[in-house]
Amino acid sequence: MAAYLSLYRKYRPQRFSEILGQGHVSQTLANAITEDRVAHAYLFTGPRGTGKTSTARILAKALNCERGPTPDPCGVCDACIQITEGTSLDVFEMDAASHSGVDDTREILAGVPLATAGGRKKIYVIDEVHMLTSQSFNALLKTLEEPPGHVVFVLATTEAHKVLPTIVSRTQRFDFRRISAEILEEHLAHVAKLESIDIEPEAVAQVARHAEGSARDALAALEQLSSFGGTISLDAAERMLGRRAEDTFFETFDAVAAGDMGAVFRGVQTFVAQGADLRQLAFDALEHTRSLLLLKAAPESEDLIDVPAEDRPRLASQAMQFNPTTLLRTLDLLGQAIIEMRNAPNHRLLLEVALVRAAAPDTDPSPGGLLGRLERLERRIGISESSGGQVAAAPEPVPGGGSSTAAHPQTSKGSRSAQAPPSSPVEQPVTKPSGPQKKSKPVEVTEESAAVPVPAVDASGVGLSHLRDAWAGVMKEVNKVSKRVGGYLHSSRPVTFENGSLLVEVQFEFHAKTMSEQANADVLRNAIHAALGISPQLTFVERGGAAAPAQPEAVAEPAPEPDIGEIADAAPIEATEHDPVELVKRGLGAEIVEEKEADR
Repeated sequence: MAAYLSLYRKYRPQRFSEILGQGHVSQTLANAITEDRVAHAYLFTGPRGTGKTSTARILAKALNCERGPTPDPCGVCDACIQITEGTSLDVFEMDAASHSGVDDTREILAGVPLATAGGRKKIYVIDEVHMLTSQSFNALLKTLEEPPGHVVFVLATTEAHKVLPTIVSRTQRFDFRRISAEILEEHLAHVAKLESIDIEPEAVAQVARHAEGSARDALAALEQLSSFGGTISLDAAERMLGRRAEDTFFETFDAVAAGDMGAVFRGVQTFVAQGADLRQLAFDALEHTRSLLLLKAAPESEDLIDVPAEDRPRLASQAMQFNPTTLLRTLDLLGQAIIEMRNAPNHRLLLEVALVRAAAPDTDPSPGGLLGRLERLERRIGISESSGGQVAAAPEPVPGGGSSTAAHPQTSKGSRSAQAPPSSPVEQPVTKPSGPQKKSKPVEVTEESAAVPVPAVDASGVGLSHLRDAWAGVMKEVNKVSKRVGGYLHSSRPVTFENGSLLVEVQFEFHAKTMSEQANADVLRNAIHAALGISPQLTFVERGGAAAPAQPEAVAEPAPEPDIGEIADAAPIEATEHDPVELVKRGLGAEIVEEKEADR
């Protein structure tokens, strides 16, 4: 009775055309064999289960096949069968993870100068080559410098950065990529059909996503599920496989963005329940943060991120919730936690503390935490530089969807006129509508409504007045990302903001058309999100082309100057209400230690 063969071994690719998702590798190697330009050493690097060792064996068969050298080995000759079964005397495989010593390396390299045992080439496959010691690398380097013509080295690793640069420079490097979920799903469905495994399509898709780009992991999971018996449902697959690590990372970092410390603790608990190594988990969290920062700072550099294709849209969406300062602070916190884990017994606590401090800057006593608190304070009160060089504070939302401006009428520093109290009303002109007005009641302008106009407020608690107050700060954020987009928005202003849609007035029609392009609009939308925490739908119109807004606050004509008597009778305005120093003192509970006069 033949021994049982695991699915991932039974369905290991035997030809270049059978390698999943690595067309750039298989095609290049096939062309090299056809043109007789095979290198003496190759470096195969990439995630686990993507076909590195299988490709090395196929290369060995292509070079030693009795019908070859050929990019399409027959698979039935003695040489091909021996290589497939692992009994060929011309193919040497060494696992550097268990044979990393210099003596092991010297032993396998001792036969390099000897002739082949009947094949054309001797192929040395060293798996996980990054595990070799420095002495082993030096021994291998000497052989790679002047290899015999009948020898080909294939070095495979999941961590190419740990391989000595002197080794890498003497090889041809091929980067194996994660296999897409679509390709894995198709392959799993094919294998399930051949093996008569009854599995629902939704369950196949779940297994493909859970494998995270590894064909070996996908086939191993399918094999495990096949032991359930009967039809394999999506529910059965989810119960056996558990949650994907990436899904938990997304939820945990959503909690960091929202400042939800409880959800952060629950996210770490999910990983612990799945038996994750906490230090490796910290490294993975570091990589996730790095991906978010890269997408935030350089969205066009998506190719520098090693994540499954199906997760990229979600990663890009999550990056919109952060700003670069927060992500850099998170990188610092996680990096420090990883360093402290070397000697600390409780890795879980260190990871939890790092993520909690990232979510809540007020729990972080470091200078980075202070910067995080300042940043959140600025966003909360809407501090931005006004065109006159002064500092204006945007009114805070109050419960009920209103604005603190309506509850406490105040005037910012540098305004041209003071707000009159109710005892001294300011007359405002009322324009009578032209034409017949059917079933419409006249609008009664009372002293309170004339003195304190109530701006329209979106469901998020942000109204048009907030946008106008923060607009100068928004433009600063835009110019940090793109001076070109900042030029298009020169002298722009928000006109209306209703139901999550913002109308922006720009100088010329050309600017309106250019800003309507998705990439340009995203720059402005990201800047608004950084300043106020909202991502509105944007519409652009040239100056003079926008309809007059319905809000009473948007008046085309400036308010008339009050006379001297009104100003004399008006209540005094507290100068400290909008002073940035006072705002920071109130927000942080700080006090002034010493004041110095500025040099004149």
